[in-house]
Amino acid sequence: MKIFSNFDTQFKKKVIKKRLETFKESEILIISRSRYYFYFRVLFPFFVILWIGIWIFLFFREYNIDWYIFAPLFFVWLLVIWFYVVHKFFKYRYDFTIVDPLWVTTYKQKWILHSFLKQIPANRIRSIQICRNSFLENVFWYGSLDILTDFTDNMHIGEEDEAPSVIWLTYVDTPYKEKNKITDLCFK
Repeated sequence: MKIFSNFDTQFKKKVIKKRLETFKESEILIISRSRYYFYFRVLFPFFVILWIGIWIFLFFREYNIDWYIFAPLFFVWLLVIWFYVVHKFFKYRYDFTIVDPLWVTTYKQKWILHSFLKQIPANRIRSIQICRNSFLENVFWYGSLDILTDFTDNMHIGEEDEAPSVIWLTYVDTPYKEKNKITDLCFK
């Protein structure tokens, strides 16, 4: 479903279909966010915010606090759910990276009206860095995968606050295996 030109729920399928016209399925690697991102960044906060909302509602009901105090707090509670939980769900659902022998393309849906697409040539990859810094990352075997490229001649590309020579992938399942797959695809 295409809501705005910037928010297309079928964009990932369209990009994969376009890549399959050029490459075999074995030559395309699709990296999406881990299910642990959904558990730790979407579901857990949703239930915590829901639990807090229920306790606030029960507190206001117990002490017969007027609706004109409850209504703004309820509105703020809904905004927190919308802007935190729904935003994280969009990131889980629509962020992806596609690696093929020629290109590394990453797409991030920042919000409904803001998306980010970065594409680098695969022959510009200089190193792949894996980070697993937290206890949860080590227990559940996910982490971040940073693809570093050689763009020294084009450092002016992009905004000042972004590094045009790095693709950061967070919450990647089995980052060592994904790194090996990228290496196999791009450096044959």
